[in-house]
Amino acid sequence: MDRSVIITIVILVALCLLFLLAAINNRKKTFKKRAKMLRDLQDLKVGAYSSNPSERITAIIKLDNLLAKALQYRFSNEKNCGENLKLARKLFSRPIYEKIWQIHKLRNQVVHDDISITEGKMQEAYRIYNLSINKILK
Repeated sequence: MDRSVIITIVILVALCLLFLLAAINNRKKTFKKRAKMLRDLQDLKVGAYSSNPSERITAIIKLDNLLAKALQYRFSNEKNCGENLKLARKLFSRPIYEKIWQIHKLRNQVVHDDISITEGKMQEAYRIYNLSINKILK
């Protein structure tokens, strides 16, 4: 066999291995990112179930940010939470989808209108965030 053919084959095999290693590494990063989001979701339960109003406010802001990140992860984009929620319409039943929008709007009211959240309302919000983020990350 001609020496140039052998060199070409060796180079092609090396390139294939390089791409394979890159793909495996990217998959590990993706898995780690997903696992971190799920851990963060669990960690936010403490603030969501707190009797302290400021902890509940912090929790809803962080939960909404986590929802935005989960949606960006799912759709592989950098769009904001509202834009990605529109893309996520088919992931959820209509009642759940509407509840997700309601808690997103509640977060916006907390941030922009300086309202407080009752313990019961925050617990319901956490339940919806938990359900939706877990479904998005499946």
